[in-house]
Amino acid sequence: MLTPRRLEAREFLDTPVQDSQELWQLLLEIRRANSRYGGVRLVLHHLAEFIPRIPHRPITLLDVATAGADIPRAVAEWARREDLEIRITAIDLSGEILALARIGLASYPEITLVRADALRLPFADRSFDIVINGLTLHHFTLVDGALVLREIARVAREAFVVNDLVRSWAAYAGAWLDAHMLGRGRLVRHDAPISVLRSFTISELRQMAALAGLNGIEVHRHPVFRAALVRPPGGA
Repeated sequence: MLTPRRLEAREFLDTPVQDSQELWQLLLEIRRANSRYGGVRLVLHHLAEFIPRIPHRPITLLDVATAGADIPRAVAEWARREDLEIRITAIDLSGEILALARIGLASYPEITLVRADALRLPFADRSFDIVINGLTLHHFTLVDGALVLREIARVAREAFVVNDLVRSWAAYAGAWLDAHMLGRGRLVRHDAPISVLRSFTISELRQMAALAGLNGIEVHRHPVFRAALVRPPGGA
């Protein structure tokens, strides 16, 4: 089956939303998707592989474009179960989103929220042991996505994991059905299918990494139409 052409469009998540309740519902839907369709599992899989290869503690981790901060919370809870000392910085460009993400974070002192731009991370080179990023690259063009990857690689001392959807008709059909049958709110019904059509194929993700000038990058396919660009500890 032919792959759909990549769509250049805007999602509600890209634009200021007047109704904070609708935005909150969209962030909850992203959390549900990460939990149900493998986003959390993907990140924890790679962290469990990487962290034993990093000798010092605490581990410092940066989550780029955190949205509702559901992944940092999942990582913090996992680290507590593993008796692992970790410090997490989670950034997003939207102050409105960060205000909503901050709800309920009082019980997670290991997580710090910062407003910042993924294209211009306000951190020195090699500032964090591990950098993670999920469901973000499709919000950028191929060229700007390469700039995001370059920034992530710049601030990552040991490793990084960048994951996103992989564009296909099957992924589009699954996103449409999930959003319309299980999703709540008009924002997710709009954004979920468009996210798939804006995403990249495996070959395009490899091209993006090449444009970023990155070496030693592994591309991992994951269930439910996800892929991860990974630089393990010791990678170039």
